[in-house]
Amino acid sequence: MEQSYKEERFMFEAEGYRLPAVLSLPQGQVVKWSILLLPGSMANDVDGNYPGIPMRPHMYADLARQLAGHGHAVLRYAKYGEGTGAEIVDEQQVKAHRFFARQRYIAEAAVGKLRAMVPQAKGLALAGHSEGSVHAMLIEQQSASGIDALISLSGPALRYMDLFIYKAQAMAKEQGEIIDFGAFKVNARNYIRAFELMRAGEPFTEEIKADPTMEFFVKSWDPANPLAQDGQQYMRDYDAIDPCSEIARVTSPVLIVQGGMDESGVHADNGERLYQARHTIYPETTQLAFFPDLQHFYKRVQPGVSWQETQAMSEETDSRVSEAISTWLDGLND
Repeated sequence: MEQSYKEERFMFEAEGYRLPAVLSLPQGQVVKWSILLLPGSMANDVDGNYPGIPMRPHMYADLARQLAGHGHAVLRYAKYGEGTGAEIVDEQQVKAHRFFARQRYIAEAAVGKLRAMVPQAKGLALAGHSEGSVHAMLIEQQSASGIDALISLSGPALRYMDLFIYKAQAMAKEQGEIIDFGAFKVNARNYIRAFELMRAGEPFTEEIKADPTMEFFVKSWDPANPLAQDGQQYMRDYDAIDPCSEIARVTSPVLIVQGGMDESGVHADNGERLYQARHTIYPETTQLAFFPDLQHFYKRVQPGVSWQETQAMSEETDSRVSEAISTWLDGLND
């Protein structure tokens, strides 16, 4: 029977930021595992909402509370951005690392915080969502990390820019030269070529610059814009990592959780790709939990619902996910 939970809210400092954080704890039972939730690529508040969009899946709060109800201690935290409650307290420290790597250092500091707050836990697991799963893979590989298990939540199996390239290629086969993402239409050839050029660190061609469907992207990624330079550097840093290669280097037990209706950059087949990459080397400690009807934030999707509509879903995260995670963790202690 599930237990109730209690939560401790505090401000957590790392990499020059002060970040809102919440520790969810089981009430009325001994703590089993401690779990750190690593957030994905966008700026989220402590519950996993995205004020800058706005989008309110509150997945991190849902998962943390559900897992606490199963007897686990879960730490979650916000990422810096407008409306997230996070603030910069040391500009120089913030600049010590580039943005992509900075997220890993923040997560490492959070691991230390969680150990200190819940020293009695039977083990410590990293649960990285989307981009956070890639950081979790890299942290686990450090000999001093002492991570006991890794959970990939809607994690990518492809290099960052390949996520966009492969999606556009698939859509072009169905739709032709101009592909419709719903919020915008774009010339598939120029869109794909733009990502290839960014990967190589080369300027856009005159054809791309003159393409009216690429106007937004050209302005957003203009090398003369300092913010665009930072964004492209982030994308190249992320793109340099092959998640399938990295997950194969993780020695702790791995659970891969994937929704079959995931179209948020990460695609539904990414879970199977990650599973096969790791299962080939560690078959006994690799498990896949696949939910055909769930999207990127593990909301149940009805047939015929558009991708844009799935992004706006705000109901509670499906409890089957936390149940699968808890059952898997409990089995590691048997």
